Amino acid sequence: MTVVKSILIFILAGFCEIGGGYLVWLWLREGKNFWYGIIG
Repeated sequence: MTVVKSILIFILAGFCEIGGGYLVWLWLREGKNFWYGIIG
């Protein structure tokens, strides 16, 4: 059970990292509100 929990946390962390990078990219490249960069 510990291995499954570790894998799920790893996948969740990956999604959070990719999502945060995408929000910063939207802020810098697409001219979105600076809150995108703060949240990212």
